Amino acid sequence: MKRIFGRKKGILSEGYLWIIMAGLIYGLGRLSRRNPQLLERLYPASVNRALIRLLSRVTGIIPISLGELFVYFNVLLGIVLLVLLVIKIFTGGFVGLAYKTVTYISLLYVVFMLVFGFNYNRASVRQYLSLERTNYGHEELYALNEMLIERANQLREAVSEDESGVFTIKESHQEIFTMAQEGFERFSAEYPVFSGEYGIAKGIIASEPLNYTGITGIFMPFTGEANVNTKGPDLLFPATVIHEMAHQRGIAYENEANYLAYAVSSYHENPSIRYSGTILALISSMNALYRDSRESYRMLYDTYSEGVKRDLAAYNVFYKAYEGEVHEKATKVNDNYLKSNGQTQGVKSYGEMVDLLLEQFIQKNEAIR
Repeated sequence: MKRIFGRKKGILSEGYLWIIMAGLIYGLGRLSRRNPQLLERLYPASVNRALIRLLSRVTGIIPISLGELFVYFNVLLGIVLLVLLVIKIFTGGFVGLAYKTVTYISLLYVVFMLVFGFNYNRASVRQYLSLERTNYGHEELYALNEMLIERANQLREAVSEDESGVFTIKESHQEIFTMAQEGFERFSAEYPVFSGEYGIAKGIIASEPLNYTGITGIFMPFTGEANVNTKGPDLLFPATVIHEMAHQRGIAYENEANYLAYAVSSYHENPSIRYSGTILALISSMNALYRDSRESYRMLYDTYSEGVKRDLAAYNVFYKAYEGEVHEKATKVNDNYLKSNGQTQGVKSYGEMVDLLLEQFIQKNEAIR
């Protein structure tokens, strides 16, 4: 605490510089949201990815999530500062402590934007995949779902299941973390922009309590770590790992990270990883079809294999037990976070990965792999 808030030697000793820098970066963020080309000239995506890559490799040396510990530290620090600020209203020194608090928040904002925040203003992932933004109709959406169901049914026959007949992963979490890296290596052979060695994904210590929020993974911008809930169902676990690793590679938007989770998993040889990514894509695509035509949705749902139906039912039952006020508040916080970073549709934008799926399916006359 003293090193942070120290009078002469602390990192906040020249606090006004951090406050000014935060203001400048905020202004640049607003400008670059309307003009991504300006951002690329001032802070290229390649430079940002190199920074995250270096940061994640350094923090990756430590087996536990430093980002998670960083969150706990700042929550505790925030409580302490709030109490101290109230006390100093009556005892004196409020202005000085408030100034240092604002300085520290400015420092965090600057680091967040430099490591990750600016990626919300960059051009779409489409530019790396040679896809063109296009709107498609019911016929194309129906065909996409037919393809995904066929793939999911086929892959389901090649994976393991538990005594209840529900999909289970034979490999350990650590093995999946390593195998997910291999998926990106294969994917980046065709799309080099996603190449490079990053720190391996890590499990979240507080995974069980996190189930009450509905959060399955978190990218930690301050440490460059891809963190994953290890206490949830196996069904989407590999896809979640790849999703968080996509954030490591500078993909900020949830819909684009979801799409990459499907795309990268499709390049993997392991059927469990391929199945997980396909189910993630199928859930989003079928949800879009349900909104478009419930009759079409029901017709295609009947073509699910019994194994796929059991897996989806078990997944829903698992999270049903955790629903409640905490889940609703966490969803609202996440929604506000996404909107504050330009994702104007908030959590609803998770369904927008279907646009990318359709573009890949129609424009290249194929699904990934």
